[in-house]
Amino acid sequence: MCGFAGLLFSSSQLKNHFSPGLSGFRRAASRIANRGDTDHREFINGNIWLSHYRLAFQDVDAGIQPMQSQDGQHIIIFNGEVYNHLQLRDKISKKSGYQFSTRSDTETILQGWKVLGSDFFNQFDGEYAFVIINLDGSGLVAHRDHFGVKPLFFRVADIDSRIFANYAAKYRFTASRLEFASEIKGLASARSWNRTGLLRQYVGLYEPICTPFNHIIQLPAGSIFTARKGVDGFDIEIINHNKPVRQQSQGIQAASEIDFETAFRQSVNDRLLSDVELGVYLSGGVDSKAVAYEMARASQQAQNLKSFTVGFSQSGYDESPAALHFSAYLGFNPHLITLDNEALNYSYPLSVQASELVQPYTNGSAKWWLSLFSRQYVQGVLTGDGADEVLCGYPSYRYASWWKQTMRSRGQARSATEVQALLDKMPLGTRQRDGLYIGRFAADTKNPWLAGSSAEGTGQDFIDSLRTLGVPHPLFGQIHAISTALLGKDADNWLISQAESVRSWFAAGLNNLESELCNPEHALLLWQNYFAKAHLPVLILNWVGDRMEMANTLEGRTPFMSRHVRELIMHQPDRNMLSGFKDKALLRRTYARLFPAEFANTPKKQFNAPFVKSSELMQRFNTDKIFEATGLADNSVFNSLLTASQTTDESSPYLSTHLLSACQTAISLSIVNSSVVDNNEIHRNTAFENRYLEKGGPVQVNE
Repeated sequence: MCGFAGLLFSSSQLKNHFSPGLSGFRRAASRIANRGDTDHREFINGNIWLSHYRLAFQDVDAGIQPMQSQDGQHIIIFNGEVYNHLQLRDKISKKSGYQFSTRSDTETILQGWKVLGSDFFNQFDGEYAFVIINLDGSGLVAHRDHFGVKPLFFRVADIDSRIFANYAAKYRFTASRLEFASEIKGLASARSWNRTGLLRQYVGLYEPICTPFNHIIQLPAGSIFTARKGVDGFDIEIINHNKPVRQQSQGIQAASEIDFETAFRQSVNDRLLSDVELGVYLSGGVDSKAVAYEMARASQQAQNLKSFTVGFSQSGYDESPAALHFSAYLGFNPHLITLDNEALNYSYPLSVQASELVQPYTNGSAKWWLSLFSRQYVQGVLTGDGADEVLCGYPSYRYASWWKQTMRSRGQARSATEVQALLDKMPLGTRQRDGLYIGRFAADTKNPWLAGSSAEGTGQDFIDSLRTLGVPHPLFGQIHAISTALLGKDADNWLISQAESVRSWFAAGLNNLESELCNPEHALLLWQNYFAKAHLPVLILNWVGDRMEMANTLEGRTPFMSRHVRELIMHQPDRNMLSGFKDKALLRRTYARLFPAEFANTPKKQFNAPFVKSSELMQRFNTDKIFEATGLADNSVFNSLLTASQTTDESSPYLSTHLLSACQTAISLSIVNSSVVDNNEIHRNTAFENRYLEKGGPVQVNE
């Protein structure tokens, strides 16, 4: 895994008038040096500037980047891994006679594209982002993996980036220069806030392309970005990855446990391709247990495999006993670090700086420590990231499934009007089934933050979101509460103005359902599709995925987001995702056959951490002034939000939690403003870090 930054100018005149200059480019590129400590190389030639920080796992000596093609026509910068690249080489050599000079996947990508074109990208299995540039400066092509595990940002100064708010199969535009980087900090040009993009991210209406910054976009997962030099600069086309996560919700043959085991076992085995040692993250959940189990099956000496677990001093959040119990079952060498509030308060600004994300949660702060801890022992880990998204593990998935079932008992409905008509005849609460969700998860209402639950479960979220957005959104209560706290009486109109965009991403790739977005029968399928295209690459894989690993120069490998699993899940019905209220049904059934059921049937426990203690951070980053500084709202709005968040309402714990999270989002916003917009590096206290790291380490587990 690596980090890169680059600039391609359409003319020398534009390059000479680029105000940050080459020194500014180098300063920006150096801010993502944490992504690779094997070596650093530059390519500065004519109108092309490239910088690459490498973290090497394959062909350490020969896979140097930026890498030029043997014919001297192209150059590539690459971040990630393509695990099946050696198998793909035969096709390239047979068609072209090309002889490879390295074992690096970088060379496979570059030469495969030259021989087979962009269709070659469809054959990859891995986590990656790359840019291939014509050495004569006439254009480039870029691509990102299908789930968006690896980040890739572009700055296109000549357009309004809100043109990407709605899903489209293709986008076309023109730009005079192209800036690109693995992280926004790596872009040399100054950054400014886009109020609509900022509001969207603040309230939780995540979007796959637009960011909270003017002119900065992220390449959507699985898409291809092509630029060719034209009369007025570069003519650019983005071809969107237009396949849904799943194609339909019912009426199709369900895969068996053997099918899933075969696909997942291959995924884990592929991700063990490395010239350096790999470990595994292990929590109390079934996801990481399945990964660890397959690692053990692939190894002849399980006792040499290292597992890494984070524990918390607050018992409600601590899963370490369950993780250590399973590690002992496998015979692994377990490692544990335990965190308290002081540790989380320290890492929160650093993790937000790494993420560049305006969001409220603290679990990324714990993941930051886990990666720092693990990097003492290994350079890479396998993780359970993506399991909840592709196999429906979150509470919101259960909630969407409940909505489908409870509305099915009322009759057929394809539009919001028809849904409302059914509810007018039989309001929610009049049938016994209506209370099943709350009855099953009533404990969540006592402490929603601890439970990782964002919806009370009455069904009101779906009713209100159908009226406002035109889709069944299971987290709409949270979105509406935070929008109202920020915008007051204008909140509803603003949410309505975003409805077309949200609907387009719900339906992305599901062309047969564009006219049935309100149909409760499709609620789970639509929500999973939107979540995987918006929340997963923007929030999840950023905040507790790639950015938190790479903040401490650790590679994370994600077998749940392999090509094998993706192709299998594409054709699964709802019942293989959820069985009643049992989430990740196919995964649990599969591994209940392979290890003791007590491990496979562990209830889903959201990976979470306590709220940060905010007063010191608010003062340090001037959070009380941040709303006006970013153009979000008057500072009086923040003061009102702060007051409301400090008033505990036991009769409405969800509203209280939403307001607390919105207040913590303001802290996150102030950190991003300082570190990403104002370019103030948040410095680390190595003595403090070492104090916690020394407390952690290998542990003996007595069974």
